[in-house]
Amino acid sequence: MLTVGALALAISAPAATASAATTTNVQYKVYYYTQGSNADVNAWIQQYLRQVQAQYPQYRWTYQPVAQKPAAKPVTTKPSAQPAKTGTTAQVSNFASQVFNLVNQERAKAGLKALKLDSALSNMALVKAKDMKNNNYFSHNSPTYGSPFDMMKKFGISYGYAGENIAMGQKSPQEVMTAWMNSPGHKANILSQNFSKIGVAYYNGEWVQEFTG
Repeated sequence: MLTVGALALAISAPAATASAATTTNVQYKVYYYTQGSNADVNAWIQQYLRQVQAQYPQYRWTYQPVAQKPAAKPVTTKPSAQPAKTGTTAQVSNFASQVFNLVNQERAKAGLKALKLDSALSNMALVKAKDMKNNNYFSHNSPTYGSPFDMMKKFGISYGYAGENIAMGQKSPQEVMTAWMNSPGHKANILSQNFSKIGVAYYNGEWVQEFTG
């Protein structure tokens, strides 16, 4: 390993024109390049100084390493935020969260208890949204899973009351909620006193709400 460093060599001796008690300090800076470690460098310098001291006993030779500046730390620049693309995990989660909040806002206006967001229902809702998109249909009855109630049983979801809202093509959570609230059947599910849990999902233009109570 090549070591590059610097050290200061200082000598002190009586000044020629001053009293014996007066000394003059002279300092030299020496740069060195070596294949060894710092310990090797120190040993070499000590040996060198002993030789110099023996040759010039009238002087006192000392040295001290010169502190080296620490290497500059690399600067990490955070990449600029990119707008979410349609269908990305971030957008799917964000849209679902917004719909959930809008549902409870509508229930609060009606004096109803807020629904709890249920992870099992949300997972089922996302599977249903993907199923509609991938199999090119728009219906409560899935060619893969059957009715919403059949699908809940397949996903191990128990219920006393259950319901499902679906929509397609709306561009935002507010737009889909407006459409549902303007439809008596969908509005009835959102404001039902029989439901206590909800699952919400969005996937590439497909919107799904699952309710249980």
